[in-house]
Amino acid sequence: MVFIPASRHIMRFSLVLLPLALGGAPLRCKFFAWLAIKNRVCTADRLAKRGLPHPAVCPLCDQAEETIQHVLVSCVFARQVWTLIFHDLGLPSIVPQPGCTRFSNWWGQSIKSVEKAIRKGLNSLVILVAWEIWKHRNACVFEGVVPCVQQVRQAMVEEGTVWCLAGALALHDLLLWRLPVGS
Repeated sequence: MVFIPASRHIMRFSLVLLPLALGGAPLRCKFFAWLAIKNRVCTADRLAKRGLPHPAVCPLCDQAEETIQHVLVSCVFARQVWTLIFHDLGLPSIVPQPGCTRFSNWWGQSIKSVEKAIRKGLNSLVILVAWEIWKHRNACVFEGVVPCVQQVRQAMVEEGTVWCLAGALALHDLLLWRLPVGS
């Protein structure tokens, strides 16, 4: 059997989606990150477009309309999580700044700003932290959990350990190389 493509055009792999292919994360987490990049996660803004009930403001910060971009990088709570994680790793320069409004733009700039040796691990870490922020947001919405940065950090450490044991070697190397002893 021979595969004959329907078109002679070469398919290009989007540079925005490249980190998803490189990150050593479970498929469901990569899929979530892809949905976030494409603005396809069911947040209040998307529910409102469909006329469905939705919270008026972000459940994490209670300050702004909830969009996936806000939840992952613009939200004060999310920036506190990213700050805590990246300061632990000695990478404070890549924390999303208050003016940051696009998860994919920030992610791409962050990857470009670090040494090549840790880029794959950083891709995995970004997916992991975004996933844990999203899960914490869901716990706040559906279970009445109060937003807590330390809970997200602890969940990230536990989930990251599982990923490393499952073979996310680049993430393991990044965490081992960067985290201070005793963390």
